[in-house]
Amino acid sequence: MNEEAFAHWLGTGLGSALLNQEQACVATAMTRVFGTRHLEVGLDSALAVTPRLPAGQQPQVLPAVTSDTDRGPVIARPEELPFHDDWMDSVVLHHTLDLAEDPRQALREAVRVVRSGGQVIVIGFNPIGLWGLRRLFGLRREAPWNSRFMLARRVQDWAQVLGCCVAPARYGFFRPPFGGWRLQTRLAFLEPFYERGIQVPLGGFYCLVAEKRDAARIPMRPVLPEPTVASMPVANRNVSPGIGGARLRLVSSRSGDGGEHS
Repeated sequence: MNEEAFAHWLGTGLGSALLNQEQACVATAMTRVFGTRHLEVGLDSALAVTPRLPAGQQPQVLPAVTSDTDRGPVIARPEELPFHDDWMDSVVLHHTLDLAEDPRQALREAVRVVRSGGQVIVIGFNPIGLWGLRRLFGLRREAPWNSRFMLARRVQDWAQVLGCCVAPARYGFFRPPFGGWRLQTRLAFLEPFYERGIQVPLGGFYCLVAEKRDAARIPMRPVLPEPTVASMPVANRNVSPGIGGARLRLVSSRSGDGGEHS
């Protein structure tokens, strides 16, 4: 994927309108996040969706060096985040799964670096609705239509397999995917579902919040010593071999004596 072309598209009128609503959605999700270490895996420092935080609390992972920031961004692949396990309080994936070479591994890395009880916030394009139709019937050689449009349900399944508790996805930007900033401003009346929090899976993007949980550990069975087998006595086992034969001859002789007397 061409992340640079995608970042350039976010600077257009349509892209800027989409970005503004994504920022509002992430800001709402961040109100339920606690801690001081927050990471955003994005495209450009100027296109961040995470609310502004003090320096040192908001590192960014970018695919390449872009604009200058107070603290230089970390240049890395989303499939290989250079952070320790259980280090971050929250991780925001801004269209990361739409552009990553291996989206499942990118999500796995985000879950790895976030602490238990922390949250992974995923922003991605919704393949259902007007935006999905535009991508289906249009040319996919240009950004953002050449990116990966994934179902929110699929990302939820991945996150649950990784041990996360996933909230229902929230959808936003119900305006059509064409026109500039002026037209998008006039079509803002099409956003009643987003403003009222109604879950209608027809928006241009989805916002998914997954909370990491500790995996339930199965207790190991204690290693017990092998039981000592005690031999139990069996009936007539304590009788000597000669006794049985002697009794048999005695009975036979008595039977013969009875016959002669008769």
